[in-house]
Amino acid sequence: MDWLGIGVLIIGIAFAVLVVILIKPLKNLGDVTENLKETTAKLPGTMETVTGQAQIVLNTSNETIGNVNQQVNEITPLFQIVGDTGEAARSLTNSALEKTTKLKSRTTDAANLSRRERYQGLYGLLSFLYYLKENKQEIKVKAEVLNK
Repeated sequence: MDWLGIGVLIIGIAFAVLVVILIKPLKNLGDVTENLKETTAKLPGTMETVTGQAQIVLNTSNETIGNVNQQVNEITPLFQIVGDTGEAARSLTNSALEKTTKLKSRTTDAANLSRRERYQGLYGLLSFLYYLKENKQEIKVKAEVLNK
């Protein structure tokens, strides 16, 4: 045997040893690719299921949002009525406040009149009663507005 034959024989033995050593990892690699193939085969069905469930959740969410919008639209007039009632109450309160302020001003004017004219005691009381008598009708109207 010449040197070339011995070299080829050594290369063949090394290749055989290499094949024997690599059989187990190559078998494991084959198993991994087989499992990957099975997993990717199941993937479209799984994606279809997940997509279906997501679609159901989105449809339910859309229905819920629609119901909430409908309920808000139904309750909006109630809030408008409450707002209008509050505005009317504020207007009435302002009106009553103005009337009360005017009445206080006139009462103060009568008190100032009694002081200015130096009425005392009975004369001051009589002038105040006269003032009330003269403005009795106006005071009744103001009292009715305040009682409402």
